[in-house]
Amino acid sequence: MAEEKSTTSTITEELSKMGKLVAQAVQSAWESEDRKKLEAEVTEGLRKISEEMAEAARKAAESDAARQLKTQAVKVAEEVKESDVTAEIRKGLIAGLEVINQALGKLVERLEVKKEPGSAAEPPAEPPAQ
Repeated sequence: MAEEKSTTSTITEELSKMGKLVAQAVQSAWESEDRKKLEAEVTEGLRKISEEMAEAARKAAESDAARQLKTQAVKVAEEVKESDVTAEIRKGLIAGLEVINQALGKLVERLEVKKEPGSAAEPPAEPPAQ
């Protein structure tokens, strides 16, 4: 029993040391000049991309083709709202979610049984079909 305690203490001490070393490594990496340069480059690159995309979107919105496309998109959206397609998609989505929820419920039940002390081991899973 004393050996078990000393092993546990040693494990605890080593894990504590490891945690401190990982924290120091992360802090050193975070404070490094390379990381700061990379962050500045990424920030500048994202700013430029954002400006270019905003300009492209502004130009596209001004074009006649974009206005026509928008008008057609509005019409299609209205037609879809009025059709049964939306209802069918909703029904299919609900049915799919119900199946997923049932499977997750079974998984949770199996995991809970394994957690209970004194519970019998589950039979091995069936091998995959080939």
